[in-house]
Amino acid sequence: MTYLKQPFTIPGYRLIGRLGVGGMATVYLASQESLSRLVAIKVLASDHSGDELVRRFENEARTIARLDHPHIVQIHDVGRTSTGQIYYTMPYLSNGDLSTRNLRDDPERVLAVMRALVEALGCAHDHGIVHRDVKPENVLFDKLDRPMLADFGIALTGSKQQRVTREGATIGSSGYMSPEQARGQPIDGRSDFYSLGVVCYELLTGEMPFQGADALAVALAHIEKPVPRLPVTRRVWQPLIDKALAKHPDSRFQSAEEMLAALDIVSRRMRAISPSGLGRRWKALVERIVAIPRRRRALALAGVMAAVLVALLALSPHVAQRTALHAEGGTNASATNAAAGSEGPVASARAQHLQQADDLMSINRLVVPTGASAADEYLAVLEAEPQQEDARKGIARIFDRLGAQAGKAIADDHAADATTALNQAADFAARAGAAAGEAHAAFTKTVHDAVEQRRARSRDPLDASALRALKPLLPALARIDAAQAKALEAAFEQATARVREGAAIRDDGGPEMVVMPATRGSAPSIAMSVNEITRGAYAAFAKATGRTAARCRSSQNLIALVASRGIDWRHPGFDQGDDHPVVCVSFADAVAYARWLGERTGARYRLPSSNEWLAAARAAGSGKACRAANIEARRGCDDGFEHTAPVGRFGTSAPGLHDIAGNVSEWVDVCANRGRGGEDCGEHRFRGLSWRDDDEESNLDRIDSAPGDIGYANVGIRLVRELPAADGTP
Repeated sequence: MTYLKQPFTIPGYRLIGRLGVGGMATVYLASQESLSRLVAIKVLASDHSGDELVRRFENEARTIARLDHPHIVQIHDVGRTSTGQIYYTMPYLSNGDLSTRNLRDDPERVLAVMRALVEALGCAHDHGIVHRDVKPENVLFDKLDRPMLADFGIALTGSKQQRVTREGATIGSSGYMSPEQARGQPIDGRSDFYSLGVVCYELLTGEMPFQGADALAVALAHIEKPVPRLPVTRRVWQPLIDKALAKHPDSRFQSAEEMLAALDIVSRRMRAISPSGLGRRWKALVERIVAIPRRRRALALAGVMAAVLVALLALSPHVAQRTALHAEGGTNASATNAAAGSEGPVASARAQHLQQADDLMSINRLVVPTGASAADEYLAVLEAEPQQEDARKGIARIFDRLGAQAGKAIADDHAADATTALNQAADFAARAGAAAGEAHAAFTKTVHDAVEQRRARSRDPLDASALRALKPLLPALARIDAAQAKALEAAFEQATARVREGAAIRDDGGPEMVVMPATRGSAPSIAMSVNEITRGAYAAFAKATGRTAARCRSSQNLIALVASRGIDWRHPGFDQGDDHPVVCVSFADAVAYARWLGERTGARYRLPSSNEWLAAARAAGSGKACRAANIEARRGCDDGFEHTAPVGRFGTSAPGLHDIAGNVSEWVDVCANRGRGGEDCGEHRFRGLSWRDDDEESNLDRIDSAPGDIGYANVGIRLVRELPAADGTP
């Protein structure tokens, strides 16, 4: 044996020759003298002995040592040469690498190589290791011709996330880099699956999927260009290639198990187009027939297959015998129970389409990509047999799956995912035509219910947060349910109309409100009822809830206490119409009415705080109020009403309120600004002038307190409505 002139020595080894020279190391063929076997020794170049490269080299040795897998090259030994260069030894694999193999006409071998490499990467990923340089040159073959994944020199240990290169640098081979790797972004195992997808495409076609004049052009092609189509004879691989080469990692295989499952589907589809007894030439012919675009295949299949059968009858006695038996057996056998091929070309094609559809459903290839989805397979069956039960059930399953996806995305406010599902369903319904039928109607109901449930999470009709979340769906939703989309758009416009000072708003079943001026430069936060709550409105509340009438006093003096027995809001001691302000209602009654109104409308109603009431009253002015509101007639001031007047009878004060300076005093919640308003408040006060008060009194200064369960003949209710913030928060 001729030995290489020794550039250095390694105890126990004798160098024979160079196997290859790389950017950072040289690989030598050597003889391990103690075991009389050939090994490969990888030695770090002497001019690349810096700390960083040494760390990379040592990292490779440690990485490989952690991986015990039949398709990963193992290491035997690590050390330093006589010149101080670091090295490690590994088995000598004499059968070359994958780049020297031509497997274009051997898809079964491609399948076997891919399985081995996926399993090897799965082992590496399970140990937190990303290879980062998967390419044919790094796949070696041992003496049994088994593929072995090698060269973990730039592998990344994911558990520590320590980079041996500067952030943003791209390490790897540009022709096989994932888009994120080409950008120098962080990567994970899904980048390795992308690189393996490139290898697979190259093995099947002999060409790279993305090409360019230089490394930069190739990297840009990986980032920007769509996944190319495979030749028709390899179309069964297209779904796997599409998923492996997806631009975004989330759209790729997420684990080795997923990619192995996709390889199993390819294997089954390959077997489906490999009739037993046919030679390689006939097998290729059948592959070409199956590769006819699916939308045309079912219509043309009977004629095309008949032509093939004519040729086969002349060459294959076995096929001729099967065909004759089929002719004797008739054509009425069940499509789903008979073996494929025993019923003729149409039944055979049907069985193949249904099997392929099931396979594609299992990896969620429902309706895209066009030409390689479960939808295409089911529609191909229905074109030949419009009433075929299995295919129609498959159509329904697709709509069910899309409905579940859309419903979840709507509930989770994932507008992009929901839009995708809606558009896919609309496109599919158009393609399926009458076959969509009840399945499409069920999908529409699922989406309709999901939208309404999302809206119901915020019952306030002025709260635009739910509508804002749904608005991006409107174009896609209009293709599914035009009426619902139109209603949503109208609701959104109403809810997002600018709530400006003085704007009038009214909830369905609620009182007319006016938006009050904002304070301290903030957006308006409340609206106040234009009028005091009427006797008729309160009567509806009392009837609906069965609320018992509170005790009432005609006034607060002791004489009135004795004289007030037997009066309540229904009989306050004077005549009232339903358009008069309700009186003889207690603080507790007022709080209960506000809560009931909120439950009916979905909005939040409450009593005004003392400060909110004062702000509204100041806008009405102070002093003489005889002509501005209903007060007691004194000193020649006669407003025409001895007791209460119908609400709204007097003029408005800014920003549009009636009777804030008279008619009845109004309950206020002095605890509203302290976070414990309503019935939890221990103070019960009312403010403002009433029909009982003189015009010489000050509306702003008129304030009194009372027990929470007692009403008065001159005290009523005015409410405020809280407005949702611009972002939809209450």
